[in-house]
Amino acid sequence: MASVRQCALLLCLTGATASGITIHNTSSPGYITGNNSFTGVASIVGTYTAGGSFGCTGALVAPTVILTAGHCVAPANNWNVTFQTASGLATVGVNSAELHPLYANRASNSGIQEYDLAILRLATAAPLDASVYTITNGTVPLVFSDTTGTVVDMVGYGLGGNPSGALPGGTRRAAQNRLLGILAGELDSPLITGHDFASSSEPANYGIIAAGDSGGPMFLNNVIIGIASASTVPQVSSGAYTSGSYFGLHINLYDEMARSWTSSAISAVPEPGTYLLFGAGLTAIFLLRRRPS
Repeated sequence: MASVRQCALLLCLTGATASGITIHNTSSPGYITGNNSFTGVASIVGTYTAGGSFGCTGALVAPTVILTAGHCVAPANNWNVTFQTASGLATVGVNSAELHPLYANRASNSGIQEYDLAILRLATAAPLDASVYTITNGTVPLVFSDTTGTVVDMVGYGLGGNPSGALPGGTRRAAQNRLLGILAGELDSPLITGHDFASSSEPANYGIIAAGDSGGPMFLNNVIIGIASASTVPQVSSGAYTSGSYFGLHINLYDEMARSWTSSAISAVPEPGTYLLFGAGLTAIFLLRRRPS
Protein backbone atom coordinates (compact mmCIF):
# COMPACT_ATOMS: atom_id res chain seq x y z
CA MET A 1 0.00 0.00 0.00
CA ALA A 2 2.95 2.37 -0.46
CA SER A 3 1.05 4.16 -3.23
CA VAL A 4 -1.58 5.29 -0.76
CA ARG A 5 0.98 7.60 0.84
CA GLN A 6 -0.04 10.08 -1.82
CA CYS A 7 -3.60 9.95 -0.45
CA ALA A 8 -3.79 13.68 -0.01
CA LEU A 9 -7.15 15.26 -0.56
CA LEU A 10 -8.40 16.83 2.63
CA LEU A 11 -12.13 16.45 2.59
CA CYS A 12 -13.34 19.86 3.69
CA LEU A 13 -15.60 21.44 1.10
CA THR A 14 -14.33 25.01 1.00
CA GLY A 15 -16.51 27.99 0.25
CA ALA A 16 -19.60 26.09 1.42
CA THR A 17 -22.80 28.03 1.90
CA ALA A 18 -24.70 24.92 2.97
CA SER A 19 -23.69 21.82 4.80
CA GLY A 20 -23.02 18.77 2.79
CA ILE A 21 -21.25 15.53 2.03
CA THR A 22 -21.73 12.90 -0.64
CA ILE A 23 -20.24 9.56 -1.53
CA HIS A 24 -20.09 7.84 -4.89
CA ASN A 25 -21.38 4.83 -6.77
CA THR A 26 -20.97 4.01 -10.47
CA SER A 27 -24.65 3.52 -11.24
CA SER A 28 -26.27 5.92 -8.78
CA PRO A 29 -23.78 7.89 -6.69
CA GLY A 30 -24.27 6.44 -3.27
CA TYR A 31 -27.71 5.75 -1.84
CA ILE A 32 -29.82 8.55 -0.44
CA THR A 33 -30.61 7.81 3.18
CA GLY A 34 -33.69 10.00 3.64
CA ASN A 35 -34.86 11.44 6.95
CA ASN A 36 -35.04 8.20 8.91
CA SER A 37 -31.60 6.67 8.30
CA PHE A 38 -28.29 7.84 9.76
CA THR A 39 -30.15 10.68 11.46
CA GLY A 40 -27.25 11.23 13.88
CA VAL A 41 -24.90 12.04 11.00
CA ALA A 42 -24.99 15.83 10.78
CA SER A 43 -23.55 18.43 8.46
CA ILE A 44 -21.12 21.02 9.76
CA VAL A 45 -20.45 24.50 8.42
CA GLY A 46 -17.36 26.10 9.90
CA THR A 47 -15.96 29.59 9.67
CA TYR A 48 -12.23 29.94 9.10
CA THR A 49 -10.39 32.07 11.63
CA ALA A 50 -9.05 34.06 8.67
CA GLY A 51 -12.50 34.37 7.05
CA GLY A 52 -14.59 32.26 4.69
CA SER A 53 -16.45 29.04 5.34
CA PHE A 54 -16.24 25.32 4.66
CA GLY A 55 -18.37 22.20 4.97
CA CYS A 56 -17.66 18.98 6.88
CA THR A 57 -19.70 16.34 8.65
CA GLY A 58 -19.83 14.69 12.04
CA ALA A 59 -21.57 12.01 14.07
CA LEU A 60 -23.61 12.43 17.23
CA VAL A 61 -21.94 10.39 19.98
CA ALA A 62 -23.77 11.94 22.96
CA PRO A 63 -26.82 14.26 23.07
CA THR A 64 -24.56 17.34 22.95
CA VAL A 65 -21.34 15.91 21.43
CA ILE A 66 -20.28 15.60 17.77
CA LEU A 67 -17.27 13.54 16.69
CA THR A 68 -15.58 14.88 13.56
CA ALA A 69 -12.20 15.34 11.89
CA GLY A 70 -9.54 17.52 13.49
CA HIS A 71 -8.94 19.47 10.29
CA CYS A 72 -12.61 20.53 10.43
CA VAL A 73 -11.87 22.20 13.77
CA ALA A 74 -8.24 23.38 13.71
CA PRO A 75 -8.58 26.29 11.26
CA ALA A 76 -11.96 27.52 12.51
CA ASN A 77 -13.46 29.64 15.25
CA ASN A 78 -17.17 28.99 14.77
CA TRP A 79 -19.35 26.07 13.70
CA ASN A 80 -23.02 25.32 13.07
CA VAL A 81 -24.28 21.74 13.04
CA THR A 82 -27.43 20.78 11.11
CA PHE A 83 -29.44 17.61 11.68
CA GLN A 84 -31.83 16.13 9.15
CA THR A 85 -34.45 13.95 10.81
CA ALA A 86 -38.11 13.04 10.36
CA SER A 87 -39.01 16.12 12.40
CA GLY A 88 -37.22 18.38 9.90
CA LEU A 89 -33.96 20.33 9.77
CA ALA A 90 -32.49 21.62 13.01
CA THR A 91 -29.35 23.76 13.25
CA VAL A 92 -27.48 23.91 16.54
CA GLY A 93 -24.58 26.13 17.56
CA VAL A 94 -21.34 24.99 19.17
CA ASN A 95 -20.14 26.03 22.62
CA SER A 96 -16.67 24.54 22.58
CA ALA A 97 -14.29 22.34 20.63
CA GLU A 98 -11.41 20.04 21.42
CA LEU A 99 -8.69 18.54 19.23
CA HIS A 100 -7.00 15.21 19.82
CA PRO A 101 -3.76 16.13 21.66
CA LEU A 102 -1.64 14.27 19.09
CA TYR A 103 -3.22 16.03 16.09
CA ALA A 104 -0.34 17.05 13.81
CA ASN A 105 0.80 17.03 10.19
CA ARG A 106 2.07 13.66 9.02
CA ALA A 107 5.79 13.56 8.41
CA SER A 108 5.18 11.66 5.16
CA ASN A 109 2.59 14.14 3.89
CA SER A 110 2.38 17.55 5.52
CA GLY A 111 -1.05 18.20 3.99
CA ILE A 112 -2.71 15.32 5.87
CA GLN A 113 -2.99 15.07 9.64
CA GLU A 114 -2.42 12.15 12.00
CA TYR A 115 -4.87 11.66 14.85
CA ASP A 116 -7.26 13.76 12.76
CA LEU A 117 -9.98 13.78 15.41
CA ALA A 118 -11.97 16.46 17.23
CA ILE A 119 -15.03 16.93 19.41
CA LEU A 120 -17.64 19.69 19.09
CA ARG A 121 -19.83 20.35 22.12
CA LEU A 122 -23.25 21.62 21.12
CA ALA A 123 -24.90 24.65 22.69
CA THR A 124 -28.16 22.70 23.01
CA ALA A 125 -29.05 19.04 22.72
CA ALA A 126 -29.55 17.47 19.32
CA PRO A 127 -33.11 16.65 18.19
CA LEU A 128 -34.61 13.74 20.09
CA ASP A 129 -35.04 11.72 16.89
CA ALA A 130 -31.35 12.04 15.95
CA SER A 131 -29.54 8.74 16.50
CA VAL A 132 -26.73 8.68 19.05
CA TYR A 133 -23.91 6.33 18.03
CA THR A 134 -21.34 4.40 19.99
CA ILE A 135 -17.70 3.97 19.04
CA THR A 136 -15.99 0.63 18.75
CA ASN A 137 -14.42 -1.12 21.73
CA GLY A 138 -11.84 -2.52 19.34
CA THR A 139 -12.73 -6.18 19.81
CA VAL A 140 -14.68 -7.08 16.64
CA PRO A 141 -12.21 -8.63 14.16
CA LEU A 142 -11.54 -6.79 10.89
CA VAL A 143 -10.62 -8.48 7.61
CA PHE A 144 -8.41 -6.63 5.13
CA SER A 145 -8.68 -7.58 1.45
CA ASP A 146 -9.65 -5.96 -1.84
CA THR A 147 -12.01 -8.86 -2.58
CA THR A 148 -13.16 -10.20 0.80
CA GLY A 149 -12.39 -7.35 3.18
CA THR A 150 -14.84 -6.19 5.85
CA VAL A 151 -17.64 -4.14 4.28
CA VAL A 152 -18.21 -0.80 6.01
CA ASP A 153 -20.75 2.00 5.61
CA MET A 154 -19.61 5.59 5.12
CA VAL A 155 -22.03 8.53 5.39
CA GLY A 156 -21.85 12.21 4.47
CA TYR A 157 -23.20 15.30 2.74
CA GLY A 158 -20.53 16.53 0.31
CA LEU A 159 -19.86 16.45 -3.42
CA GLY A 160 -20.83 13.28 -5.24
CA GLY A 161 -20.53 11.81 -8.67
CA ASN A 162 -19.00 9.22 -10.94
CA PRO A 163 -17.38 9.19 -14.39
CA SER A 164 -20.72 9.86 -16.09
CA GLY A 165 -22.00 12.67 -13.90
CA ALA A 166 -21.77 14.81 -10.80
CA LEU A 167 -23.88 15.67 -7.78
CA PRO A 168 -23.76 18.78 -5.59
CA GLY A 169 -23.39 18.61 -1.83
CA GLY A 170 -26.18 19.13 0.64
CA THR A 171 -27.85 15.71 0.54
CA ARG A 172 -27.03 13.00 3.04
CA ARG A 173 -25.84 9.94 1.19
CA ALA A 174 -24.03 6.77 2.10
CA ALA A 175 -21.81 4.23 0.39
CA GLN A 176 -20.13 0.96 1.18
CA ASN A 177 -16.53 -0.05 0.77
CA ARG A 178 -14.10 -2.78 1.77
CA LEU A 179 -11.26 -2.41 4.23
CA LEU A 180 -7.99 -2.93 2.37
CA GLY A 181 -5.54 -2.54 5.23
CA ILE A 182 -3.78 -0.21 7.64
CA LEU A 183 -1.33 2.37 6.33
CA ALA A 184 2.04 1.10 7.55
CA GLY A 185 4.55 3.28 9.33
CA GLU A 186 2.01 5.80 10.61
CA LEU A 187 1.65 6.55 14.32
CA ASP A 188 -2.15 6.34 14.27
CA SER A 189 -2.47 3.28 11.95
CA PRO A 190 -5.16 4.79 9.65
CA LEU A 191 -7.60 2.49 7.87
CA ILE A 192 -7.50 2.25 4.07
CA THR A 193 -10.57 1.67 1.92
CA GLY A 194 -10.44 1.04 -1.82
CA HIS A 195 -12.73 1.54 -4.78
CA ASP A 196 -12.13 0.17 -8.26
CA PHE A 197 -14.62 0.76 -11.05
CA ALA A 198 -13.34 -2.28 -12.91
CA SER A 199 -13.71 -4.70 -10.01
CA SER A 200 -16.59 -7.17 -9.79
CA SER A 201 -16.00 -7.77 -6.08
CA GLU A 202 -17.11 -4.35 -4.82
CA PRO A 203 -20.07 -4.25 -2.38
CA ALA A 204 -23.57 -3.50 -3.68
CA ASN A 205 -23.58 0.21 -2.80
CA TYR A 206 -19.89 0.81 -3.27
CA GLY A 207 -18.27 4.22 -3.34
CA ILE A 208 -15.52 6.40 -1.94
CA ILE A 209 -15.27 9.45 0.31
CA ALA A 210 -14.65 12.80 -1.40
CA ALA A 211 -14.77 16.58 -0.97
CA GLY A 212 -17.01 17.56 1.94
CA ASP A 213 -16.90 14.17 3.65
CA SER A 214 -14.34 15.14 6.30
CA GLY A 215 -15.34 13.90 9.72
CA GLY A 216 -17.91 11.49 8.35
CA PRO A 217 -18.30 8.25 10.30
CA MET A 218 -17.28 4.82 9.08
CA PHE A 219 -19.72 2.27 10.50
CA LEU A 220 -19.45 -1.45 11.08
CA ASN A 221 -22.82 -2.80 12.22
CA ASN A 222 -23.90 0.76 13.11
CA VAL A 223 -20.88 1.25 15.40
CA ILE A 224 -18.30 3.91 14.49
CA ILE A 225 -14.88 2.42 13.74
CA GLY A 226 -13.32 5.29 11.76
CA ILE A 227 -13.53 8.97 10.82
CA ALA A 228 -13.07 10.20 7.24
CA SER A 229 -9.82 12.11 6.84
CA ALA A 230 -8.57 12.07 3.23
CA SER A 231 -9.02 10.55 -0.19
CA THR A 232 -7.38 10.27 -3.58
CA VAL A 233 -10.60 11.35 -5.31
CA PRO A 234 -9.85 14.68 -7.02
CA GLN A 235 -11.85 17.62 -5.74
CA VAL A 236 -13.45 19.55 -8.59
CA SER A 237 -16.29 22.02 -8.50
CA SER A 238 -18.70 19.67 -10.25
CA GLY A 239 -17.90 16.62 -8.13
CA ALA A 240 -17.32 14.41 -11.17
CA TYR A 241 -14.23 12.25 -11.44
CA THR A 242 -12.67 9.80 -13.84
CA SER A 243 -12.85 6.03 -13.75
CA GLY A 244 -10.06 4.11 -12.09
CA SER A 245 -8.99 3.09 -8.60
CA TYR A 246 -9.25 5.36 -5.57
CA PHE A 247 -8.40 5.14 -1.90
CA GLY A 248 -9.86 6.58 1.27
CA LEU A 249 -8.09 7.21 4.56
CA HIS A 250 -9.95 6.99 7.88
CA ILE A 251 -8.66 7.63 11.37
CA ASN A 252 -8.71 4.25 13.05
CA LEU A 253 -10.68 3.99 16.30
CA TYR A 254 -9.22 0.52 16.85
CA ASP A 255 -6.01 2.40 17.63
CA GLU A 256 -5.77 2.68 21.43
CA MET A 257 -4.64 6.33 21.49
CA ALA A 258 -7.46 7.35 19.17
CA ARG A 259 -10.12 5.31 20.95
CA SER A 260 -9.18 6.16 24.54
CA TRP A 261 -9.06 9.90 23.91
CA THR A 262 -12.35 9.81 22.00
CA SER A 263 -14.11 7.86 24.75
CA SER A 264 -12.80 10.23 27.43
CA ALA A 265 -13.72 13.34 25.44
CA ILE A 266 -17.24 12.08 24.82
CA SER A 267 -17.89 11.52 28.52
CA ALA A 268 -16.04 14.58 29.83
CA VAL A 269 -17.97 17.53 31.26
CA PRO A 270 -16.45 20.82 29.98
CA GLU A 271 -15.91 23.77 32.26
CA PRO A 272 -18.67 26.40 31.97
CA GLY A 273 -17.92 29.16 29.53
CA THR A 274 -14.98 27.38 27.92
CA TYR A 275 -14.61 28.11 24.23
CA LEU A 276 -11.57 26.79 22.43
CA LEU A 277 -10.11 28.44 19.36
CA PHE A 278 -7.83 26.40 17.15
CA GLY A 279 -5.55 26.98 14.23
CA ALA A 280 -4.88 30.71 14.25
CA GLY A 281 -3.11 31.59 11.06
CA LEU A 282 -4.34 28.58 9.07
CA THR A 283 -5.95 29.99 5.96
CA ALA A 284 -6.44 27.15 3.50
CA ILE A 285 -6.90 23.45 2.95
CA PHE A 286 -4.35 22.22 0.42
CA LEU A 287 -5.30 19.70 -2.21
CA LEU A 288 -2.77 17.09 -3.31
CA ARG A 289 -3.90 14.53 -5.82
CA ARG A 290 -2.47 11.08 -6.25
CA ARG A 291 -1.93 10.22 -9.88
CA PRO A 292 -3.09 6.68 -10.68
CA SER A 293 -0.24 4.46 -11.78
